[in-house]
Amino acid sequence: MTDPAPRLACANCGQPLDAADKFCRECGLPTMRHAGERKRVPAAPPDTAELRRALNAQPEPRPFERDPEPTPPETTGDVVRATSPTQAVQMAGSTLAMLFGLMLVLAVAGIILLIVALR
Repeated sequence: MTDPAPRLACANCGQPLDAADKFCRECGLPTMRHAGERKRVPAAPPDTAELRRALNAQPEPRPFERDPEPTPPETTGDVVRATSPTQAVQMAGSTLAMLFGLMLVLAVAGIILLIVALR
């Protein structure tokens, strides 16, 4: 019986190679078939004009020019006028409750530290 596929040999050391080998198992040299595939380089550089047409990129005529009429910045007064009076009262109440809670926690922590320090 003969082997239907011819056996390849390494060009450097003569070691038999399988058809799927990318490198010689003995010396590490790339096989001729895979070395030829790596050396293929396009004959011409890619067409960048086609890419530019595909993107249709128009440059900004004056990228650093400011708007002629800048909008005035919003102030805190504008925000308060936009909210309803009941919402403003609720926000003030929740802020006061939070401050009272923080003061209570700090007072309790101070008392605990005084007790620990006096012992």
